[in-house]
Amino acid sequence: MSKKPQHPAAANIGSNPSLALNPKTAERRPDPIILLSPSASSLLRMSNIKSFLESGRYTPPDNSSTATMMHLTRTMRDIDPARPLRFILVEGPEQFKPEYWNRVVAVFTTGQTWQFKNYKWSSPQELFRRVLGIYLGWRGDNPPQGVRDWGHGVIATSVEKWRDGAADANRWRDREVVESIWKSIEAHMRTRGWKRDSGPTLI
Repeated sequence: MSKKPQHPAAANIGSNPSLALNPKTAERRPDPIILLSPSASSLLRMSNIKSFLESGRYTPPDNSSTATMMHLTRTMRDIDPARPLRFILVEGPEQFKPEYWNRVVAVFTTGQTWQFKNYKWSSPQELFRRVLGIYLGWRGDNPPQGVRDWGHGVIATSVEKWRDGAADANRWRDREVVESIWKSIEAHMRTRGWKRDSGPTLI
């Protein structure tokens, strides 16, 4: 009998120790994890989240992307000014080991509660007491009622609406949004005990 193919996320996170923990820092500080929303309506997906968080400019997601995980590095000066942290970006927690939840530092959400069905904390109120929630919408649109009901544990941000085929003079504002997101993530990490040579306290 042929063996059932392994889910890509399992190969990347569940069974590959070189990706589960950064071997250069595993003994001192684990890699923080950022969860994305798998919703088709999300403005940020695996295809555009890395460029958005790294370059500070929004472009629409490419729904043909099949990636389930990727990395980016970011210097968090109030945690470790000399050595960038390596963040793991994941679309879903289906292949998580229990200890991975302690490393989740942010969850991007569209305000749809089905996103949290397989989370360790499936209640949004419980989840966002422990993990920073981030909602990104279009400037001028109100966040969904769910996001507003979940309290201060979720920050609501917005970018200028995308105009196909036209250069948008307001895209420079994207960088301000990205920097505010990173500032919130760093502040949350500090409250959870992330330090230069150690990971978080239990959440």
